[in-house]
Amino acid sequence: MEYRNIFCIEGRNVIVTGATSGIGADVSRGFAEAGANVFLIGRRGERLSGLTEELKAYGVKTGYAVCDVSDRAQTASAVKAAAELFEGTIEVLVNCAGVTGKVKVGEMDAAEWQKEIAVNLTGTANMCDAVLPFMTVRRMGRIINVASINAFVASQTVPRHAYNASKAAVCGLTTGLAVTYMREGITVNAVCPGLFESEMTSDIFDNKIVLATYNRQAPAGRPGMRGEMNGVILFLAGDAASYITGQAIAVDGGYLNASYL
Repeated sequence: MEYRNIFCIEGRNVIVTGATSGIGADVSRGFAEAGANVFLIGRRGERLSGLTEELKAYGVKTGYAVCDVSDRAQTASAVKAAAELFEGTIEVLVNCAGVTGKVKVGEMDAAEWQKEIAVNLTGTANMCDAVLPFMTVRRMGRIINVASINAFVASQTVPRHAYNASKAAVCGLTTGLAVTYMREGITVNAVCPGLFESEMTSDIFDNKIVLATYNRQAPAGRPGMRGEMNGVILFLAGDAASYITGQAIAVDGGYLNASYL
């Protein structure tokens, strides 16, 4: 009987959005370390160029495109560039691009609301729309959408209503896509990080009281560390996860399961 490592993703062609920092940059490194080819998408060209050069050391195909995922024309162009690098085969999409702010419905900044919905939700849909034709033609694909535990819980002290709404919608989009495309051999799942250090969460890490409060609430007693999102994302990108679809998986040190009382 021929042995096949179902956890192996070596040679798989992957697109990662939001690759300039945080989870996006970390998981891009994780894919390259595992031998996958990685195409980076983000809005800061200098950072994308630097990370591309870093990933080349792993001997994988890598490239990048500067792209605002909320713009359909830009996403189509970026995916076309990835397809050219990968000779027409795109097997994995990881949607990490996201923004957050302090939108409070009742005192709403309409422009900020639209920005967060456009990037977090519409940007995810735009990328899926551009990539799915490459997956359906081969009847194989893995889409992993990065949502948040804030799809399910909200802060009592800092209203982030647009972020809550957009990330909950990403989970809903994931469910819909999963049902539609499973028979095409494509799985679609969401991962929901708890608190991880990034540019987007710097205000929390800078506030010792807020950070200590999170650490008391989370059974792990700490935030997530660099690279701790990689395992679940790389797993979902491989053959081992071929029968898992439509799921929203929390990676939060037990935060969602805990009560402080």
